[in-house]
Amino acid sequence: MADDCCNSFGGVITIDIDGEMWAPTESDIVIDPTNIEVSGAANQDGSAAYSSKPKLFGADITFRNPCGVKWNEKMRKCKINATIVEVDQGRTHLFTAARLVGAVKQNLSNGEITGLRIEGSRYQVV
Repeated sequence: MADDCCNSFGGVITIDIDGEMWAPTESDIVIDPTNIEVSGAANQDGSAAYSSKPKLFGADITFRNPCGVKWNEKMRKCKINATIVEVDQGRTHLFTAARLVGAVKQNLSNGEITGLRIEGSRYQVV
């Protein structure tokens, strides 16, 4: 990861899923960079108690519909490799052996695909 851009965000972003480039829209791409969820609770005496549980790494993505995508086939695929590149910031997010999850929705007016996530147990930033 480029240390000189650690406090810079936005710019050109690309998404590659199994060798196919998908064009992100002006909407946000939101990454879940941790595979643990921690919750807090209060004991009866007011002291703190915490519990944690594992979860998958993930990314919510919104993009323009690529030409020729057969969504039923994409959603049935058991494993994908996804690369999200922050071109201007020099950061690359790798989801290896992940899966597309969610309920795909296609907006016919603007071409946006929504309701789709990438989730998996292997994620790294390079």
